[in-house]
Amino acid sequence: MVHGWERSDHELTERYALLYARALGINPDDLARGPLPVPVSSLSSADDEGDIEDPVNRREFSITTLGMLAGGLIAPARVPASVSAEHVCELRRVAARLCSSDWHVGGSTLLREARAHYATARAMLNSSNYTSAIGTELQAVTAELAAGAGFIAFDAAEQGLARSLLTEAALLAAGAADPLVTADTYSLLALQSAYLAASAGTAVTGLAREALRFLDQAVSAARHEASPKVHVIIAMRRARAYGLLGDGREVRAHITVARREVDRGNHPGDPHWTAFVTPSEVTAHEAMACLALGEASRATGLFRDVLSDPGLPARNRALYQASLASALTAAGDQSQAATEGLRVLPVLEGSVKSARTVNQLRPVREQAARDSEFAIRFDAMAAAS
Repeated sequence: MVHGWERSDHELTERYALLYARALGINPDDLARGPLPVPVSSLSSADDEGDIEDPVNRREFSITTLGMLAGGLIAPARVPASVSAEHVCELRRVAARLCSSDWHVGGSTLLREARAHYATARAMLNSSNYTSAIGTELQAVTAELAAGAGFIAFDAAEQGLARSLLTEAALLAAGAADPLVTADTYSLLALQSAYLAASAGTAVTGLAREALRFLDQAVSAARHEASPKVHVIIAMRRARAYGLLGDGREVRAHITVARREVDRGNHPGDPHWTAFVTPSEVTAHEAMACLALGEASRATGLFRDVLSDPGLPARNRALYQASLASALTAAGDQSQAATEGLRVLPVLEGSVKSARTVNQLRPVREQAARDSEFAIRFDAMAAAS
């Protein structure tokens, strides 16, 4: 939404703007101007009207000792004097929309908007008035927005910001005693560690073990959760981490667990951020684990199986198309790797902006001839990103 305001392309409809402004209790004209450069400390007033009963000392929820992202926050929009259940519900809708949008357009498109929404929720947590019950819910949804922004930063290849946001999310979720957001956040931290391990050379072992430690935290948080998809995410990310450690037996064991859980189907307890979990997603993680184990030929076959799924969202399809090209390079088939790379370039030149996906193609570019079509188009696309 904020991204749309800044581009002035009118993607945000007047109707949605009015609904959002009403939910936040602010003037719609403030939304039309985008995020306001108002210091968080000035967002509350001693003369606030409509204070709700059982007011809470906001410092209980602000966690001011955490260091606060070292500049990761941006100026938030104006926030309401008092937070209601309606405000919390609207923030949850925003979190769900950002998550869904990311699967289709990529993190590089959404990063500024995601950071702005997190900054707004954080300002509400720090500066607005609310009851104890609303405060707990507000802290939980702020954690959810931090986790979503962290993943979006990860996909945008802003790894330092991603780690800061995800760390914030873990601490906020723990303070709110929210097991699902805690499990999601530690699973995302594990995803980032595994991704970094795959590119880290001599640091592979330490980062892969770090991923497993994060997943231990996710398991602990989710141990009483009924959602099969939550447990699928943990199992398939364990498989990838064990692949990086060269342990094929553990890879197979955890892929088996993931497939057993995904076969249970949808569950009323599935949180919105698990919607990407399908049998194809498990296959994609198996492919990444095989690639880490040095089984590039098997990985290429698995990635082809993933890409045969017509239901893949656009960003995920682009990522796995790029992963197939990278696996073909690892298997020594540079000609086919370039062919597969050319299939994904039009998407990355167009609607999907994902620096993580672009980086997945770099091994293909390194092996391509300088004057090849793939090299020329990749270089132009990367320079414009």
